[in-house]
Amino acid sequence: MDAEIKNDDVEAKCAEYLAGWKRALADYDNLKKDLSRERNDMRREAMEAAAEEFLPALEHFDAALRFTPEVDAKAKGWLQGILHIRRELEDAMKSLGVEPFGAVGEPFDPSKHEASGERSEEGKEPNTIAEVLRQGWKMGDRVIRPAHVIINQK
Repeated sequence: MDAEIKNDDVEAKCAEYLAGWKRALADYDNLKKDLSRERNDMRREAMEAAAEEFLPALEHFDAALRFTPEVDAKAKGWLQGILHIRRELEDAMKSLGVEPFGAVGEPFDPSKHEASGERSEEGKEPNTIAEVLRQGWKMGDRVIRPAHVIINQK
């Protein structure tokens, strides 16, 4: 009888230890998943912060290029170099996962676009973008900077 009670105690202890070990293993797996998710969130936030630092430089390039004067052959090479630098900045943004958006003719979406004005243009769909004042930028589905646009209204 004593041997049977001891055997039952040993089995109960083994079952208890096994359950505790399975709980600890599950907790460890959950911790690994949480740490991985946290690490990915930190990486994404760091890339967003870096992208936000580069956006003003790209916007200044775009603003300056709107006023490009007529240039001679010598200055044309210089201008091509400037445009190459701008493309490299945009490529660096794309390598961070940041993409530009906001083009003429797109439907206006208040979650991505900021309306800076309205005007009526014939031949264009209502509630679409008539002009882009400042390009928008997004990382995945998250908008980093909304596009400033003028909307076509009838």
